[in-house]
Amino acid sequence: MDGANSDPDESPSERELQVLQLFTTKRRKLQFLAASRCPYDERILAAVCRLADGLWAWHAGSRLSPTASRTEIESWHLDRFDSEEFTPEIYRQADQLADELLSDAPRYESPATVVRILSCGNDDTVRVGPWRGTRHALQFFANGLPLFEYTSCKCRRAYHVQLLALVHAGVRADAGTIRRGSHVKALPVTRASKSAGVAGLAYQFTDRGVQVALDER
Repeated sequence: MDGANSDPDESPSERELQVLQLFTTKRRKLQFLAASRCPYDERILAAVCRLADGLWAWHAGSRLSPTASRTEIESWHLDRFDSEEFTPEIYRQADQLADELLSDAPRYESPATVVRILSCGNDDTVRVGPWRGTRHALQFFANGLPLFEYTSCKCRRAYHVQLLALVHAGVRADAGTIRRGSHVKALPVTRASKSAGVAGLAYQFTDRGVQVALDER
């Protein structure tokens, strides 16, 4: 699982900005190959569609709670050290960083982003352009895309969009192997429980790595 294609600091290209504007202003008019929606109000959280120059994926962005925002920003500093190196001073520096960055607004926001889907090989490996989205703590990547991307809906509910699975669904729908308009379930962010599994999980973790397992009904 690799985030090598992730580059949130590099400026997006002119075409990426054009596509982002298209999704922002004319999203309701686009024909989606695959999408993840909020089950309560049907808002689109992420989607894949074909434009004139190929396949593109869009993600709505997120807005973390104040507590999660502090944890996220503190992790930026803590991740620079091995756990054996943690000291009270390092924790103090992480806390100070969160104080500075959240002084004007208590919630950390990640804007909407787009990524171009370049190809899908015979081995089902997806190749994409640079991922400009925020790399959150404890986030895992495969083929340059996050497996789960934290997403906020305007109804104030939060989800993990299975972004890699969504892109696979879009590629397969474009090829005609599954129906167009396929839905990839967004997993609600809830308190941890003793549940044996996660309903709607689109991944299988094997000794070969991450396998996408779509429900193609």
